Amino acid sequence: MGRRKRKRYKKPIRVVKRLPTMFQCPACGQVTLSISIDREKGIAQIVCTNPDCGLRCIVKNVPEIYQPVDVYAKFLDAYAKGELDTFCASKEEEEAPKAAEEAGAVEAVEGEGS
Repeated sequence: MGRRKRKRYKKPIRVVKRLPTMFQCPACGQVTLSISIDREKGIAQIVCTNPDCGLRCIVKNVPEIYQPVDVYAKFLDAYAKGELDTFCASKEEEEAPKAAEEAGAVEAVEGEGS
């Protein structure tokens, strides 16, 4: 007589969790924020790739051991407090000064003719 066969169990495959590389932009709310770190200079450059948002920021004094996730957390804290000098240029903001300059030029021309 033979022995009863045992059922073989498969080992569960463990998924390696990785840190994110794209983050949510606080200005536009989309996941389009990318962070590049220059470790030699200790500077991180943060850029929103959404063409409507255009948020750009430079974070200084970044330690060498910081990962992009750490820089993003530091950036969010400073952005919420308003401590960072951010450059956010959307299409509407770029067009507004041009329209104001053109309106001023039109008013000046009208004033000269009177």
